[in-house]
Amino acid sequence: MALLIRCKIYLASANRKFRRILGMSTDLYPPRQNGSKLSPSLGLIAATDMAPRNSAFDLIRISEWQTAARKRLAEMIGYTRNFSPPKLVSVRGPINSLSGKHNLARSTYYLRIRAETDIPVTFIVAENTNTPLPVFLFLSGSTSGVHLGWGGVKVPIDHHRLSIGADMARQAARRGYLAVCIEQIGYGEREEHDLPKPSPDRTIDIAIHAALLGQSLMGLKAMDVSAVIDWIESSEAPYQIDPERIFLFGHSSGGIAAQYAAALDPRIKGTLASGSVRRISEIVATRGNGNGEILMPGFLNEFESEDVLALVAPRSFVALSGVNDHIFPFEGVERVVENAKPAFAAMDASEKLMAVRAPYGHQYYAEESWTAWKTTIDPQCASDEA
Repeated sequence: MALLIRCKIYLASANRKFRRILGMSTDLYPPRQNGSKLSPSLGLIAATDMAPRNSAFDLIRISEWQTAARKRLAEMIGYTRNFSPPKLVSVRGPINSLSGKHNLARSTYYLRIRAETDIPVTFIVAENTNTPLPVFLFLSGSTSGVHLGWGGVKVPIDHHRLSIGADMARQAARRGYLAVCIEQIGYGEREEHDLPKPSPDRTIDIAIHAALLGQSLMGLKAMDVSAVIDWIESSEAPYQIDPERIFLFGHSSGGIAAQYAAALDPRIKGTLASGSVRRISEIVATRGNGNGEILMPGFLNEFESEDVLALVAPRSFVALSGVNDHIFPFEGVERVVENAKPAFAAMDASEKLMAVRAPYGHQYYAEESWTAWKTTIDPQCASDEA
């Protein structure tokens, strides 16, 4: 009897695989009845479409709205501030290198930002740079790690990324910034190594664990950025910085995190989000949330991406995306920026918000980024050859 059952299982499995190979349907349930709506996503998308939105900001009390909305967003995603610098655990480096005509020093500082949680933060700075230093915070995309920022190669595709200018932190150091590369949760040195049965995606376990604690992956990412700023502003940091010139660059996954960090931490004076701006409802409806990055319970009941950008005003914000970006299409960028314009206008900062169309797909755009950076983020930015 057991052998017969096992044979039935193997035959059913083989039949399913054979049908899949031939491109035939493997759905063995009866056809859906006319008018029936059985897909779980349909009801959720409908609820999203019916949720209230801030289509027009109160132009008289925009500051009051920002105060209340910033507090509510922080509660929703589990963002908190310690208001004390992280503890320095160890240091690796410095490593000196020649980049163009610049001598660069690279050191990695391991900071204890939360209980049982350390973060590697890599500084890149040109020798003989005048202080206080402007700061270029760098968040990479969902790649093998933040090493791309200084031109490091860990996986084969890194060679291509660097060929199109992914070493944005190194470029910033050549322009006189203290480049600060923050390793994101789940990537590079912060990849999960201790769970006995980790999920295939590198961040979904973290997102689920955070949700069980009333937190979110996005909140943790924003907290990481704020903790790093706490440290670089402290007397423990190795370089003196200019607190009025703390800027943030993020690409793809790092660009999404950059939006929330800038919205919640007013010390960030300007932000460029590359390949990462789109309405959350559109992301969920077209791509899902398989890595848990935008798992923020209740978010769409009260916010959308334009509301997050509105919390950045009157500070500078640039949303850059390729015209053929299959993840964050430029038309989606335009919608978010257009809807955030009233908030910037209400704070007399219309010129501080910009949408930049780049020519290709989902990738780094060094030249376009630096042009927008000097125009909107930091007019004092020097050229690469300075």
